Amino acid sequence: MKKVLLTTVCAPFGADTDDCTRHVMPELFHAQVTRSQGIFSLRSTYISYGLEYMAENLTTPTTVLQYPTMEQFKRELEKGYDYVGISFVIATFVKLIKMCAMAREVSPGSRIILGGYGTMLPECDQYGDYVCRGEGVGFMRRLLGEVHSDEPHKHVVCLTNAKIAGVPLLKGAVILAGLGCPHGCEFCASSYFHKKRHIPLLATGADLHREIGRVQKILGRQNLPIGIIEEDFLLQTKRAIEYLDCLKKDVKSQVRISCFASACSVAQWDPKDLVRMGIDTVWIGVESKEATYGKLKGIDVKAVFETLHSHGINTLASLIIGHDFHTVAGAWEDLEYLISLKPSLSQVLIMTPACGTPLFDRLKHEGRMLDVPSKHWDGFHLTFKHPHIGKPEMERLILDVYDEEFRRLGPSAIRFVEKQLRGYLMFKDAADPLLLQRAEYYRQGCLDALPIFPTAVRYAPTEAVAAWVTTVERSIISEMGTGSFKNKLLARVVPAFAFMENFKQKHLAYSQIRLQRTRYRMSESLLLPVSLTGNGTLTIQPRLQHASKQHPLIVDLQGAFNRLTATKLTKRVKVYLKENSGNLAINFGGVTSAEHGSLLMFLKRLKTDGARIKLVSIDSLQADMADAVAYAKNCFQVFMDIECLTASFAQPM
Repeated sequence: MKKVLLTTVCAPFGADTDDCTRHVMPELFHAQVTRSQGIFSLRSTYISYGLEYMAENLTTPTTVLQYPTMEQFKRELEKGYDYVGISFVIATFVKLIKMCAMAREVSPGSRIILGGYGTMLPECDQYGDYVCRGEGVGFMRRLLGEVHSDEPHKHVVCLTNAKIAGVPLLKGAVILAGLGCPHGCEFCASSYFHKKRHIPLLATGADLHREIGRVQKILGRQNLPIGIIEEDFLLQTKRAIEYLDCLKKDVKSQVRISCFASACSVAQWDPKDLVRMGIDTVWIGVESKEATYGKLKGIDVKAVFETLHSHGINTLASLIIGHDFHTVAGAWEDLEYLISLKPSLSQVLIMTPACGTPLFDRLKHEGRMLDVPSKHWDGFHLTFKHPHIGKPEMERLILDVYDEEFRRLGPSAIRFVEKQLRGYLMFKDAADPLLLQRAEYYRQGCLDALPIFPTAVRYAPTEAVAAWVTTVERSIISEMGTGSFKNKLLARVVPAFAFMENFKQKHLAYSQIRLQRTRYRMSESLLLPVSLTGNGTLTIQPRLQHASKQHPLIVDLQGAFNRLTATKLTKRVKVYLKENSGNLAINFGGVTSAEHGSLLMFLKRLKTDGARIKLVSIDSLQADMADAVAYAKNCFQVFMDIECLTASFAQPM
């Protein structure tokens, strides 16, 4: 049976090296959203969820590495894999090249698979044996020759952790709901990578509701933050309505989700229904006040943001600097536009034309693409000739914009709580049980945040922000009180956390993420290909699992069957039957020698599981095993060969 290794690119990150810039991190928010907020930056590491999702939906034994070092990657390669899949983006292309060279050197028999948005680079093809451009599960299944039924894909629970000012926040999780974006904005890699299609991974509202419930059970409690990964969650109206109906029937369910959406998809919804859905935060691409993208046409974006905020829903506004119409003055005007929206969080990046998008094609046709290193395709470097702003000026401008956004709007953590306060005031007396439930969530969120307010005042970027933080704090206390005794204790602890976080950010290098390794179907319980030794060698070779649940896993035996190898095999069979459902077929057709008494011992030890075990080609063993063969036929279902076994399961039930 084949083995697959799937991995992200290798560390280190967050530093200027030959294959990375300081802007490339496994922390999306700290790198691109709250980067200028000092100790108030949201610190949360995000893995490559797609790799885990693919691994979960294969039958081939698979190991997933999240952010290994090159040395850790090398050690994993030495274990021997038939396929090595590496996910990358354009900014980490050089890391990919180094990893491919390592794989060729350490494991020359491995076939290299390239995946991720980085595959939009045509020149990447020369480094891999296969290139996956699009949905990964189907690609991998076809490549591995796996046979699957039409059952929906299985989802994997990806847990998240976060800190602000060094203080741990509630744990959460991420759910993959869909791929691709149909809007087709000219710069959007996601739209054109998936050919402007939406590919649902959770097809119905019931599917989504059920998966959220499953994740909550694993998390151990409801009302923990769950991120929905999909480009425009609210655009899938039918599914969202079905999901809302599920919540209305399950009013005790406490849900807290964040999602991506467009201004046009948000505008089509009654904001109270968004609150009923448990939507906590919405990430919206506002792009520019002057932008003419279809998702923004005819939409009063400012009104959309104000409506969300008044209902207690937080926002993340994404702005692009570097449209052709931008001058330096125009870019600052767009920052004023962003600030007028009063988002809870802001992302501002330089327009970057990903390969394969209309923007890239247009700029290349106009001869405006700059010859810059691939690592500079990170959203903080200019990669094309801008008509009004030079490269050094643009790259200073983007950092100044982040600093000014924080100076004007203050810590996102306090902005977030302020929106919750507004939501509580709107719904605290609601008759609707779902809205009343959300009001209680808003109230508790405000109280839980109180211990951070004195620290927010102390580290505020301006006196005006400090005064605003104090005003929000007083409003919460006036409306809700000071909370539990726990809050008083935390208020004493938070300054110490903040002090340490401030010291680390000022004096220590970027802290590298630890390797996360996940093994799928790699344990003995799955009867992986292995050679058992003991007065000879017995090789276990499982066949590809059949799609039908009724069809047993077939394991071919080759070599010497004696007491030592039989004992080791017995242990593996028992573990497999204990940890896996379904039946097992053991094929003796390849056994070349058999020690007298070993087979009978083996069969007697497995007699209690006889109903789940099928024996194939056992008659091929020598004549002095007649007693064991007779025992086998009396206690187990025996087949002459594999063809007879297969035919028996092909018959109508």
